[in-house]
Amino acid sequence: MEGAAGHSDPSDLTGLDEGFERAVLRQAGARGFLGVSLPTAVGGGGRPPAFRAAFELEAAFHDAPLIDTAVTLLGGPLLRFGSQAQHDGLLRQAVAGEITACIAYTEADAGSDLGAVSTDATARWGGGFELRGTKVLVTGAHKADWCLTIARTRPAVPAREGLSMLLVDMRSPGVSVRRHPTMNGWTLCDVTFDGTVVPDEGLLGTLHGGWGQLMTAMADETASLFHVGFAERLFRTLVDGLRAEGRQDDPVARDRLGDLRARLDAARRLGIRAATARSGQGAVPAAMAKIYATELHQAMTAAAADLVGAAAGRWAPLFGGGGQPGGRLGYELLERVHGTIGGGTNETKRTLLALQGLGLARPGGG
Repeated sequence: MEGAAGHSDPSDLTGLDEGFERAVLRQAGARGFLGVSLPTAVGGGGRPPAFRAAFELEAAFHDAPLIDTAVTLLGGPLLRFGSQAQHDGLLRQAVAGEITACIAYTEADAGSDLGAVSTDATARWGGGFELRGTKVLVTGAHKADWCLTIARTRPAVPAREGLSMLLVDMRSPGVSVRRHPTMNGWTLCDVTFDGTVVPDEGLLGTLHGGWGQLMTAMADETASLFHVGFAERLFRTLVDGLRAEGRQDDPVARDRLGDLRARLDAARRLGIRAATARSGQGAVPAAMAKIYATELHQAMTAAAADLVGAAAGRWAPLFGGGGQPGGRLGYELLERVHGTIGGGTNETKRTLLALQGLGLARPGGG
């Protein structure tokens, strides 16, 4: 990304330091990019979903630190379920690029089962909730101003009847964050709530209605074209690198690249379909787009390794602007594993397609 020289931070997923990221975030908000397709009533641009899709493609292609923004993570849930005060406060701040945020759903003993939530939010005498529990595999919690999480507000009932979504100020007493390195060195976080007080205005949507809200929020999060933008960048790097190596006439390379180009176009079309379905029943197209794009990206890294191996590391810097080449292919080979896991594993997305898209019975006949 242009202007990123001197702002490296390999411990962060963006690869850039927090100060630089916040500056870029504020600039993007001031230019109307972050909320380009949100309603004007909340500070957005009021443009069709295709404008947001175009922004997502460009941000990912250029490695801009504008992927896991507060708008991306909180915008959909806040718009659909938030109160007028939450619209006027947090949502407008997110659109303006004034805040950062994280989402904390997963727990250590739950795996991919988001219904297996043990974090509890107990109603306090006089109002609000007392939040206790630990969330894991949280992206960006170390720099987040706000956290959207889910907790049990009715402990003795099934998850679908007893979960609520809460907005937590990360500066609140009782919030602690612990960072853990991933394969590529950037960190995911554990977030522990130890008696953290969340006021009544921190409840998002309906009390005990968090399960349905969570499903909608996850569909909105995964219905993006970020993964397609990442894949487009890698594909362009691969093509340029083969040209630089004088291999544009290699029939094996041409065959692999032709296949990847066709699949990349399909991924883009699936992503656009999911983007335009956000305001309706978007879970199924979002799942299809996410599965296809993340697995295509892995196929591209495999093709790069097969065709050129370590030589691809000479073709592009890990993050633009600094001009220090090397490492892109190695980074991609490791990094694109997490795309099929984050935001709901591709296995759970396939189950969703079977249940909602095909109407098949749940395992066990339920």
